[in-house]
Amino acid sequence: MKKTLSFLLSFVLVLSVFSLCPAAFAVTAQKKTMLQYTSLNLTFEKDEADKYTCSVTNNNGKYISVDASDDGNYFWLMVTSNKATGNNKPTITVYKVKDGKKTTYKKYQIVVNPVHKVKMKNIKINKGTGKRIKLINPYYDCKDYNLEYNKKIIKITQYLYDGDEAYYTLKGLKKGKTTVKAYLSGTKKLIGSFTVTVGDYKATVKKSKQNITIYYNPHISSKYLELGTFNLGETIYNYHENSVYTYTAKNAKLVGYNSIGKTEITPKSVRIFSKGTGKTTLTVYEKRGKAKKKKIGTINLSIKKAKDSAVFSSNMELDNDGIFYENFISPSESYDLKSAVVNRYINNSQTGSHFKSSEYTFTAKSNHPEIISVDKNGVCTCHQIDKDGVHKITYTVTFKDGSKVTLSGAFDTVDEDFWN
Repeated sequence: MKKTLSFLLSFVLVLSVFSLCPAAFAVTAQKKTMLQYTSLNLTFEKDEADKYTCSVTNNNGKYISVDASDDGNYFWLMVTSNKATGNNKPTITVYKVKDGKKTTYKKYQIVVNPVHKVKMKNIKINKGTGKRIKLINPYYDCKDYNLEYNKKIIKITQYLYDGDEAYYTLKGLKKGKTTVKAYLSGTKKLIGSFTVTVGDYKATVKKSKQNITIYYNPHISSKYLELGTFNLGETIYNYHENSVYTYTAKNAKLVGYNSIGKTEITPKSVRIFSKGTGKTTLTVYEKRGKAKKKKIGTINLSIKKAKDSAVFSSNMELDNDGIFYENFISPSESYDLKSAVVNRYINNSQTGSHFKSSEYTFTAKSNHPEIISVDKNGVCTCHQIDKDGVHKITYTVTFKDGSKVTLSGAFDTVDEDFWN
């Protein structure tokens, strides 16, 4: 009797636990906060065989828009905020679907905050000149800025968006002052404003450019070396449209120059390049129209030794496609990879770069030598078609100064009748 009673009590306890399970394992909604006119990516990975769907509740005011799609290894879930939610709580529920039944998998409660103002900086510019300006746009993924201003005084052209940073070219057309108002496109939401004053301001060397470092390597012309040059015109603050900017160097043996024309945002000036390592002081001059040349500032220039690997990468910058791009090879054919690397990236007639063979070493290996092998001389030989695209050739150039470059790529293996 006692055993029977004990069994019944155990059975009741088990039933009680099962009855509590749904509540115990209820899915709690995750709170997600957004700004109005922004988007939120809630996409997640899944097994391709699994199926998911979703629903949106408490969204009669259309506070958010949801774009969802079950596609292969992902459940794509993008949320766009349309207006502030206030006390409303739109909720997205994601369900896992199996045998026609839906089980709650995830829940998101979305809070949309109203737009807020963005602080923008006032600008001064000389008549007839241009400069780049940057405006922060936290709503960039849904809305651009619509700028309103006096178009007789200035001209503003958008040229780049980089995340929430919007870049524009500003040009001063005539002396005067105007307020630039930034509205979100398609709305009357004023996000920020700033004042532009077009006048006649004194040209100086920018504080951020009064100390400059560039590099030099004897194996290449500095005109082609990464960070081997700088544009003197880019160092001028408040340049004038009819001016030319030049320099003199305390140690003239360290630098050379070539003349360059003006652009939308820089004056007619010179590009300075390194001719050796060391330090020198540059005195910068402005010649405005027919007026006499006058000193407007100085630059402390430091020239450091660039690693030999920088010569390699500088040469590589000129090779748009690279060695492996559309380099077709058939079984029994060979390709001299070492010679290609040496002639393009180590010794390059265009940049004037040159190294003795004793100043570097070249090594290469293949991860699938049964498809393409590489010998000690850097010659690659194809043995079979790479049907699965698995082979990779990795090569390393080590320079005498200790710097090195490691790169990899794959050939396009084709049948010998490919071109017929």
